[in-house]
Amino acid sequence: METLSTLADVLLPRLVWTSAQAVLLIAALWLIMRYAPRLSPAVRCMLWWLVGAQLLLGMTLSTPVQLHWLKPVEQKTFVAPHEVIVHVGTDATTSMAATQATAIAAPTHPWQGSWQAAVLLLWLSIILLQVIFAVRHWLEARALLREAHPVGSAALQSLCMRQANALGIRRAPALRMSDAIVSPQVTGLWRPVVLLPAEQTLSQDELAMAIAHELAHIHRGDLWLGWIPALAQRLFFFHPLVNWAMREYAIYREAACDAQVLQRHDATPQHYGHLLVRLGVVNPVHASLAGASSTFLHLKRRLIMLQQSQNKPRMQSWLLVVAMALVGVLPYRVTAARAEQASAPAQTQAATDAYVIPPPPPAPPIPAGHPMPPVPPPPPSLSVPPPPPPPPAPDFNAAHVHINTQAHADRGFALLDGDTVIIQGSDADLAQAQRLHHDNAPLLWLRQNNKSYLIRDRDVIRQAKDIYAQTVQAAQAQGELAGKQGELAGQQAGLAARQADLASRQADVEGRRADIEAQRAALSSRAQDSRGDEASIEGELRGIDQQQAEIQRESKAIDQQAAVLSKQEADLTQHEKTMSDQEQQRSQERDRQLDRVLSDAIAKGLAKPVDR
Repeated sequence: METLSTLADVLLPRLVWTSAQAVLLIAALWLIMRYAPRLSPAVRCMLWWLVGAQLLLGMTLSTPVQLHWLKPVEQKTFVAPHEVIVHVGTDATTSMAATQATAIAAPTHPWQGSWQAAVLLLWLSIILLQVIFAVRHWLEARALLREAHPVGSAALQSLCMRQANALGIRRAPALRMSDAIVSPQVTGLWRPVVLLPAEQTLSQDELAMAIAHELAHIHRGDLWLGWIPALAQRLFFFHPLVNWAMREYAIYREAACDAQVLQRHDATPQHYGHLLVRLGVVNPVHASLAGASSTFLHLKRRLIMLQQSQNKPRMQSWLLVVAMALVGVLPYRVTAARAEQASAPAQTQAATDAYVIPPPPPAPPIPAGHPMPPVPPPPPSLSVPPPPPPPPAPDFNAAHVHINTQAHADRGFALLDGDTVIIQGSDADLAQAQRLHHDNAPLLWLRQNNKSYLIRDRDVIRQAKDIYAQTVQAAQAQGELAGKQGELAGQQAGLAARQADLASRQADVEGRRADIEAQRAALSSRAQDSRGDEASIEGELRGIDQQQAEIQRESKAIDQQAAVLSKQEADLTQHEKTMSDQEQQRSQERDRQLDRVLSDAIAKGLAKPVDR
């Protein structure tokens, strides 16, 4: 069942995408056929053959061409304490970002895998029936070839040789007579054989054109090329447009051989049309190509196209075939554009720019004739230390990875289902999960005390994933809370730096005041002509008073901001304590649910003991 589900995850998306792309390609070819009526039958046949090639490539190529046409999905990330959370992208190239994670996807419905497996099983069953019918027809064709007898007429052998030389076929195919056919046919991949009906009712000229038609199939390689549309039609039997496109290919394949016969013989379209009418309508044998038409509508269209068979393929027509092959045959996938992620240096610079320390106001000018007071050294810069580097990301290929490597003495948990990786335990548990995940198959590993169990059943894994979904969401909330706490710590560090700068400026102002007071004392002992210098000193003292008042206002504002931050930090601490209590309750309930799941799995024989 697991193999069938895995196969459904691979094949069903390819069937859907390839079918949708085939609709676009068939619509484009229909427009070309409608508005380019002068295209030769050979070019039209090759254009419709491209549909079969596109279908087979879409089912076999595992890495389609990515078209980033959709709008990128914005994802919120967070950093959780003591955890390594990894987000792996969904593009053709895998990108991992440690310390970031997206929200865990919604749990998969229990019936989702079952209906996908049922659809795949139905599709494979019909394919198997078609294979059985194809093998039966091939055996009938082989029996028909064995019962046919070689042609003894030297004239017919010479006629076949001349027609083969005219077409450039170095080795003429064998001629055989059969009583089971009524129209000339060609069969055989490695050694082609032209089958002629035992009762000959055709004239010599008509027989020559009939043999030339069958040899044209060999010259064009239709016996080999026809397998591509045949396989595509069998795989996409449910697609009505594919069936119609393959019928168009078969019609234009016969019309291309008709055109080649008219180009190499002196027969008129009316003469060759008379031959087609005489051959009539015959259901061709599987693995053979018959000169007769399969339906009356097929015959009618071939007669109409004889009037256009004189047009030889032009170089521009083959360039059109090459262009359609390059544009429409390769498999494509429409995906979301890659979102641009800001670099770590830019984020660090933005965080630093949020706390810019204002420069001190310029000092007032010192009067001439007085020595300049010494400039105090600048205070050491207080910068927030950079965060520690994230731990290395584990090598898990999944869409969401949630790993908590805190020490857990009595319990360990590891869930890997291809889309999500959840590991709760110690470093030894992480190493155990990596060792068991060697085949990339879904697994659930549980450790209780000294016993370990391995579960591969998808239903049990889905139940455990649903149980742990709430824990992952709680970890996300804790990560957001830790981010807010880090932001508050950064703001407090910025306020501390500003307070240190204000203290330095205050010390500078006090030093200048002391120098000016010393100058005033020196002037008081001089003569009366020193009154002008004393007035200048008074002005400087008033400026120093203004600077001190400004410093006091800034200090008061910083104290108010610090009080607000302290209150927010207290609220976050209380919220963290509440969340911790809730998480403890959820952890107990989760452990009880996991115990029930493990007990049921052991009772059903789905849990296998693992030797650590």
